[in-house]
This record gives sequence, C-alpha cells and structure tokens, in this order.
Amino acid sequence: MSAWLDTLYRSCEAVLHGDQQVIARLRESGFDCDEGHWSFRLPALHVWLFGEPSAVDYSAFLKQLYASDLNGRLARYGAQMVIADNRGKVSESLYRLQRLS
Repeated sequence: MSAWLDTLYRSCEAVLHGDQQVIARLRESGFDCDEGHWSFRLPALHVWLFGEPSAVDYSAFLKQLYASDLNGRLARYGAQMVIADNRGKVSESLYRLQRLS
C-alpha cells in the first residue's frame, strides 16, 4: 500500500476512535468531521493528502484509491466509505466515512 493510502487509513481509524486532535485538524482543513464520521469530496481529499501543487496526479490518485482495499480494511473496524450525495460525477459527489449500519 502506498504511503498516502496508509495516511488516509490511519486518519479514518483515528476518526472512528474519536481522536480529537485528528478531528480538529480535519475540521481546520474544511472537512465535516466528528467522532465516527468524516465527509469529503475527492478533490478536497486529494489536496489534503498531497497539497497544492500535487506530486500525484488527480487521475492517478483516483485509480489508486478505487483499486485499494480501503473499505475492506475499514470493515474490520465496523466502518465503510460510502457515497453520501451522488452528483453523477466522481469529483462532485460527497463521500463519507461512517460506521456500518
């Protein structure tokens, strides 16, 4: 797994465990985040992970993200990434980390 996917996974894990420092950093970056959930659009997640300008191309980021086992790993913690608001385009839709129902 690439370093940025590990960072994303660790951040998700921290949100699920209610790590207030991580949650505060995500809120400061403009994300809707609280214990157990984190909402984002993929372009904002890309900027948060890589900064601007980015060393990783956005399309390459998307391919790696969708090919990853992130949801499988999150399922071990009783969570998943879902599309919270489907806008018909990947980059416009709202995604959410949430606990499994």
